[in-house]
Amino acid sequence: MAEKGHAIAQNNLGFCYHYGYGVPQNKTEAAQLYRLAVDQGYTTAQNNLGYCYHYGCGVPQNNTEMARLYRLAADQGVPAA
Repeated sequence: MAEKGHAIAQNNLGFCYHYGYGVPQNKTEAAQLYRLAVDQGYTTAQNNLGYCYHYGCGVPQNNTEMARLYRLAADQGVPAA
């Protein structure tokens, strides 16, 4: 489903790559998958990609982008954001 553009699947597969669940750990691939889901407005992916920017996981650390993504997710009701 992720390869067909399904945002939830992209986010979930990104999570698997982030932590190495069932696939080799690859934080760059995780961030790319989160970005695909973010581009579709998926709020959980906004939070997850914000985390990536916060800690520099698969993307360069960027506090401005981190805050933007966390704010997007928080404004849409994601408690973790």
